Amino acid sequence: MKRIVLSAILFLIVFITVPVLAVFPLFLFIYSIQSRIQLDTNHFYIKYTILGIIFGLFTEILAILDNLDKPPHERILFHPNPGTDLLLGVGFYFFIAVMWAFLTRRYTFTVKSIFVIGGIWGIVVEQNAAILSSPLTQGIVIGMFSYVFVFLVYGPFMAIPILFFKDLHVMNRKARKNRHAVLAFIMLCTAYVLAGGYMILLYVGLGLS
Repeated sequence: MKRIVLSAILFLIVFITVPVLAVFPLFLFIYSIQSRIQLDTNHFYIKYTILGIIFGLFTEILAILDNLDKPPHERILFHPNPGTDLLLGVGFYFFIAVMWAFLTRRYTFTVKSIFVIGGIWGIVVEQNAAILSSPLTQGIVIGMFSYVFVFLVYGPFMAIPILFFKDLHVMNRKARKNRHAVLAFIMLCTAYVLAGGYMILLYVGLGLS
């Protein structure tokens, strides 16, 4: 109970101060109540993907709130318009969720491994690798701060869905090895490319600018 209360308080504090980082205490909160929110593994792919989209879009909403006070051209979003940003985000979070649904169904990925892989991958791709190169372009201190910041956004939203499935042992999964972390990284990059294609189609189809 103490962890639940503390994580809820932390969520409120971070939500008020740095909204996008509130996904981390949200992760802690869900982790603390996971025994009460368990889902069975029937229709696993569908459930996991839906959860991935929901918490991905929630993270995007937090990012929008974090950027509202900035001029449109300075907003770090898929699109400066909040509604359009969420529409574009659907594809991004859908493909990421699908990849993780496949990986967690097939291999014994854990909450920790998904958190770490997702966080590192986020550092690599965020702002088209601008965060990855930030220690060189903005200095070590700012660069490392950016690494931690992005890690604590990407890691949590990718790891939250698996918290709803503690009984994955009932599925016939293969033992996870180091090469599967590489596979996960490659599949996330594939999701990134597919999401890019989805966004291009929307830009062209809807005449976005």
